[in-house]
Amino acid sequence: MKKSLISLWLSITLIAGCIHNDLPYPVVVPSITSLTVQEAVKVEIDYYAQEVTVYVSETTDLARVVIQSVEFDSELTRSSVVLTGVHDLTVPMKFKLSTYQEYDWTLKALRPVERYFTVLGQVGSSVIDEYNKRVITSVSKGTDISNLTVTSLKLGPKDITTYSLTPEQMTDFTEGIEVDVTAFGVTETWRLYVVETDISVEISKVNPWTTSAYVTATAVSGRQTVFLYRPAGASDWSEVEPDAVTSDGGTFVAHIRNLLPGSSYEVIVRSDEDETPICDFETAPATRIPNGSFEYASYVTGTNYYKFYDPDCGVSEGETMFWGSGNGEGTEGVNGSANMGIIITTIDKDEKVDGKQSVCAQTSQMAGILAAGNLFTGQFAGLVGTEGGKVNFGRPWTTRPLALKMHCKYVTGNIDIIGKKMPPGVNITKNDNDRAQIKFAIGTWNHRTYGGTKDSPVHVNTTDASTFVDFTRDASTIAYGDLILHKNGYVLNGSELVDSDTWEWAEYTIPLEYHDIETLPTHIIISCAASQYGDYFTGCSSSKLWIDKVELVY
Repeated sequence: MKKSLISLWLSITLIAGCIHNDLPYPVVVPSITSLTVQEAVKVEIDYYAQEVTVYVSETTDLARVVIQSVEFDSELTRSSVVLTGVHDLTVPMKFKLSTYQEYDWTLKALRPVERYFTVLGQVGSSVIDEYNKRVITSVSKGTDISNLTVTSLKLGPKDITTYSLTPEQMTDFTEGIEVDVTAFGVTETWRLYVVETDISVEISKVNPWTTSAYVTATAVSGRQTVFLYRPAGASDWSEVEPDAVTSDGGTFVAHIRNLLPGSSYEVIVRSDEDETPICDFETAPATRIPNGSFEYASYVTGTNYYKFYDPDCGVSEGETMFWGSGNGEGTEGVNGSANMGIIITTIDKDEKVDGKQSVCAQTSQMAGILAAGNLFTGQFAGLVGTEGGKVNFGRPWTTRPLALKMHCKYVTGNIDIIGKKMPPGVNITKNDNDRAQIKFAIGTWNHRTYGGTKDSPVHVNTTDASTFVDFTRDASTIAYGDLILHKNGYVLNGSELVDSDTWEWAEYTIPLEYHDIETLPTHIIISCAASQYGDYFTGCSSSKLWIDKVELVY
């Protein structure tokens, strides 16, 4: 019997020695959700490229960049280096983030420096070649380049850069001038050249919008430069007012206003006795928001909730999907809150401003989990279990409006549900009122970068903060504006609170703030939420936001 027990013990021991833990670790991809940097102009976090780009002011020493705080999307995340503190970012810093696996990340700093160089009588703008440390400036034919006057010079960071020559010492540009530029203990040698050109005045670019146009011309600085325009085929010219013309050296830009949408115009530029040939251009059309009064809606097949278009309406703007909601679309298994019995966006035939009905986005809750009422340009992309949802934001768009005009009514109360995680710096209590938010943006978002589809390129997963887009900092956003509705007032584009009765219908105009006036957009995003922090499952479970008569202002 004793021998049998020993044999059994040996057998178990041998078997145990052969057992391996083959259970795979879960895949948890780490991400940086927030990075605060001293003197940073903006911080871009590219989740897909696993890269953080910090844009600092031009007076920041890249050898001593101060990172004040960092946040990750998971408590499991560990970094191979201490990210807070002082870092030398003259070259990109490589590090690893790890959870159960390791991932390579890069942190780099960019310090854009405004540089300029002009001389009296130059034609056009100076060409500044930062890579080769070279500047080329043009003057009209016959100018004595051995005796020029430098009117402006800046080739390094403001106030801290020193030069081996003063502008007064730079007069003879026959062979070019070499100047040493020193900042942060580093000296760069720049070469400044002046060349002659046969051009005295020339239209270099026309940038037409819907009711205006920017016309850029090169001419001789110091001369009287005048822009004239007229409708195509008209006999009389109109002069652009002098206060609508700006200049930089020999480059002049005129902003022509009060034009008609989708119309043809002609423009010429005169510089003293010289004149350009006629240049033709056409303004963009004043494209409307499809189904902006929500007159076209229909039930999702086999359900009791709406989709905000009607394939059988016989009107082109209402036949296809432009607006989506967190209800889901009820097709191809892509269901939203409606799949759990919560209808968060619906048609209201009693409350309306234009036509027969409006949309009502109403925040609700189930088992203590908040579902914020919403309406957006794009398409719902699915649920994330019972924890959240995925949305593809955006619709194709090519015009550049000045503002969004809409009618809203907002009924709300104290916040009664607070999620487990809030954005950095946001402290919400149940004594606070809920707020509605409407975001409006145009941009050039690429679905390959932002994770969505070709038509709706910006993918957001409400359970993953790394997918949220800050349109005030996002590199692909051309222009942005927002409206926040409070219980007793509203805020436009971050300005002061305006006292107003938001509980009644009112018209609101959201101006777009452009940081790029040259690029044409590819998509438009309008996102309306009855609870501002609904993505973080925080808000008042009875908030209601009505929306009607959505229009673009050109």
